[in-house]
Amino acid sequence: MASVFLYHVVGDLTVGKPEMVELLETETVESAICAIGESTEGGIPVWKRRPSQHVGVFENGEMRQQRFVGILNSLDIIAFLARSECLEDQDKAMKTPVSEVVVPNNTLLRQVDPGTRPRYMSTSEVSVIPRPGL
Repeated sequence: MASVFLYHVVGDLTVGKPEMVELLETETVESAICAIGESTEGGIPVWKRRPSQHVGVFENGEMRQQRFVGILNSLDIIAFLARSECLEDQDKAMKTPVSEVVVPNNTLLRQVDPGTRPRYMSTSEVSVIPRPGL
């Protein structure tokens, strides 16, 4: 039974999953709240806009890495909205671009070839602990 898993690839993990929602860094906190509320993921990736000269051009991994800003989650938004200046002017806070809220960290982006096979433990690395009563 365990040998069946050896033939699966990373791409199999994405089959049937909806596309990830993405935000541009210029979108507002208000739109981010809506996107996070509708998303099945814990966070929303935030991206810089593609330069106009790159529209329609294949984007390699390095280009995507440079455009990636970070991942915005609901805790980031709550912490931002809890600031005193946001509490004083809530309308302004909701219109703030997400680039001012997201913690920049482009190292969170990991690109994996869909044909990659995950590393599984061999049987010599697995310990079996007997359950009492069996």
